[in-house]
Amino acid sequence: MVLTLPAYAKINLGLRILRRRLDGYHDIITVFQRILLADKVVLDKAAEQIIYEGPNLTASPGDNLCIKAARLFQTVFGADCGVKISLNKQIPVGAGLGGGSSDAAAVLRGMAQLNGIQPEDPRLKAIAPTVGSDVLFFLADVPAAIGEGKGEIITPNRGLATSDWVVIVWPGFGVSTADAYRKADETLTFSENDIKIIIYDFLKYQGGTPTAGMTNDFEPVVFAAHPELTEVRNRLLQAGARFAGLCGSGSSLFGVFDGETQGRAAARGWRLPWLSFVCRPC
Repeated sequence: MVLTLPAYAKINLGLRILRRRLDGYHDIITVFQRILLADKVVLDKAAEQIIYEGPNLTASPGDNLCIKAARLFQTVFGADCGVKISLNKQIPVGAGLGGGSSDAAAVLRGMAQLNGIQPEDPRLKAIAPTVGSDVLFFLADVPAAIGEGKGEIITPNRGLATSDWVVIVWPGFGVSTADAYRKADETLTFSENDIKIIIYDFLKYQGGTPTAGMTNDFEPVVFAAHPELTEVRNRLLQAGARFAGLCGSGSSLFGVFDGETQGRAAARGWRLPWLSFVCRPC
């Protein structure tokens, strides 16, 4: 049995970095929003082997999240759970759109189906955050969710309306998430009372336009390093976006529009290597 699965991208409707943890990671709070821009993941059983066909996304094959997810699945569920993975990439790499995490979640979900394992199996949920902090959101298979902790504590949320249109603008380069966190650390000055207020702002969000407090803490450091991204956000707002911001730690930006016509007009006119995508929440 050959499975073909979509691996949807995400945007973040606000992302606040609350504190640096003793383990070197960061506690955050964010709203993940799934969108229809997607990679395609094709899976087939392959005895005890893990075979990957697709673009070379990392310097070391073992760092590829698809391969990492498959190996961890095999460790937990048995060596005979081999798989052939064919990946067709559409989501830009290093863009803050969660493509790698979504691909990994599709691999876990598909390997479970190929091996007769229920998608609610708690062992799958245990694997996901060891692959990547965003993987559990994609594995949850919900349109939107509040993410807490490292992003792995997931609470489903209404998010954007299905009638909204989302424009993604990718500038043709990536941003290192690790570097963005290092630079953001230099500006983290939240008191515990500040953190309580930030968390409250997010937890009261019930969908639609984010509140003023639901900003993205990566924006100041990423925009300082790449001023052209500020211009992109402003251009999206001038084109009629209801709100616009950075996708995760960048480098892509998104704008949310009330109608398709406005969205498609805003997506036109970007010069290569810049790319734009027009899609719906899903």
